[in-house]
Amino acid sequence: MPRFALIPAASPDTPEEMGISPTTVAALLALTFSVSACSSSDEGTAAGNGNSGGVASGDGGAASGGSSNTGGSTAGAQGTGGRANSSGGASSSGGAVTSGGASSGGASPGGASGSGGSAGGPARSCADPDPNWLYCEDFERGAGDFDAFLAGSQFLDSPGSNDRGRITLASDQVHSGSWAVFLPAAASSGYQGASLDWYACDGASRTNCPLRSFDSLYFRVWVRFAPDHRYIHHFLSISGSQPNDFWYHGSAGCMPNGTMEMGTTVDYHEDTHESFFYTYYPGMACDTACDRYADVASICADCASKGLPTCDVQPQCCWGANMEPPTPQPYPIGEWFCLELTMTANTPSASDGEQTYWINGQLGHHVDGMNWRTTSALALNRARLAHYIETSDAGGHSNQVWFDDMVVSTQRIGCQ
Repeated sequence: MPRFALIPAASPDTPEEMGISPTTVAALLALTFSVSACSSSDEGTAAGNGNSGGVASGDGGAASGGSSNTGGSTAGAQGTGGRANSSGGASSSGGAVTSGGASSGGASPGGASGSGGSAGGPARSCADPDPNWLYCEDFERGAGDFDAFLAGSQFLDSPGSNDRGRITLASDQVHSGSWAVFLPAAASSGYQGASLDWYACDGASRTNCPLRSFDSLYFRVWVRFAPDHRYIHHFLSISGSQPNDFWYHGSAGCMPNGTMEMGTTVDYHEDTHESFFYTYYPGMACDTACDRYADVASICADCASKGLPTCDVQPQCCWGANMEPPTPQPYPIGEWFCLELTMTANTPSASDGEQTYWINGQLGHHVDGMNWRTTSALALNRARLAHYIETSDAGGHSNQVWFDDMVVSTQRIGCQ
C-alpha cells in the first residue's frame, strides 16, 4: 500500500563532580570519575536514558543507512558531543518562544547529546527557553481545557481537533508537569488520529501569515505509545514552502518540482515500530504500474494542475520513498521516549541536503545527498505533530499515543 504524506547519554553527574568535596579523598575520587567519563566519550559511547544528563557521545558513532526506491545517498553521521547539565528541569507553563533566530545554514547531525537541553548546554524549559528555540510547548496552558490550550497556542492547523475522541489533554500520563496531549483514537471517532501543525509566522502567529524561511529546523518531542499500540499511517514531520504560500497543497502521488514544497517524515512499521524516513524529492523513482490500484488518469491530471511534472513522460504515481536505517531502530512501547529529527535543505540544485533523527539521544538514522529544492525561496517553516491514521487503516483498534514537551529550534535540542 502506498503511504500518503506531504510533505543519552552517560549516567548523571555525581555530587562529587558537581560540588566541592569536603575531603581530599573525595576530590580525588571525583577527578577519577571525570577522567573515566571523558575516556568513554572519546570512544563515542553513550548509555542511560533520555531523561538524564551526562556526557554526550564523542568522535565515534558513525552510521550509514540505505535507501529504498530512492536516488538519495546515505552516509555516516559523525560529530562530537559535549557534557550536558544533569538537571532535568520540568516545565510548568506552555507558551510560544517568539524570539526565533535568523535563518540557519547547513547543520551536522553531531554526536548524541545528553538530556540537559541543547547539545553541550544546560537544561532549558518553556519558562526558560534557549535563544535558538522557535517554539516550545509543554501543554500546560488551559489547565486541561483543550480548546483553551489550542486557542493560545501557535498550532494554526489541527485536523481532528474538534473531536475529543481524536485529540485532547490528559493528566494520567505525562512526561513533565500536569498535562500531556493525548490521542485516544476512540472507537466512537472511527479510531482516527489527529495532528497539530506549527507554522513559522513572520510576525504575529495567525492563519495565512507570511512565513519565515530556514535552511535547517530541529523538532523534538517526548512520545509514549500505549502498550498495545500497533500502527500509524504517518508520524512527525518537518516541511516547508515559499514564504507567501501558507497552505499545504495535498500533492500525494505527485513528483515534486523543487519549488513548491519539501519535507520529510519519520514513520515506523506496523507492530515492530521500526523507524525510517519517508520523503518526496524531484526525480524520485515512481510506480509506473499503479493502475492496478489507483486512478492514474485522475492522479496525473491533479498533479498537472499544480504544475508538478509527474506524468510528463509516462503515466505514474509518485509515493514517498522509504529510507531505512542499516539496522532496525524500533521506538520503545509503553514508556516515554525522546524523539528528535532535523532536516537541512540542500543548496539549490545540489545534492547536499541532510536528514537525521535520534531516539533517546542516540542516532537512529542519518541520510545525506538529498536534493529537495531548486530555489532558495523554498525553505523550511513547518513542524507537524501528527499521529495520522484513518478508520480504514486502524483495523478496529485504538492506537493510542501521548505527546509532551515539544520544541522546534534552529539548533540541536537534545532530551531534557
